[in-house]
Amino acid sequence: MKYSNAKLAINLFNLEEGPSLFTKLKNQAYINDRTSGQATFTDVSRLRIGKNSFPNILQSMREVKFDWTHGINNHALRVKLKSTFCDIL
Repeated sequence: MKYSNAKLAINLFNLEEGPSLFTKLKNQAYINDRTSGQATFTDVSRLRIGKNSFPNILQSMREVKFDWTHGINNHALRVKLKSTFCDIL
């Protein structure tokens, strides 16, 4: 679940323009100066049901430690996400 959510979030974040989910992700993204190639997403839900919104469930993106905000190849993204979230590699 973490792998698929992270892959969807990264692909949506790197689009030039996209659906309404794209704008929600861009608004909730926080890019620190020290980790310029990475972004974290803040949980802005006020109620318990808000935790089910896609931008609010991306707390697992804190585990992603490679540069992805400036664009990344699909093959490299797949390999790096599998090495991050799967114990097999």
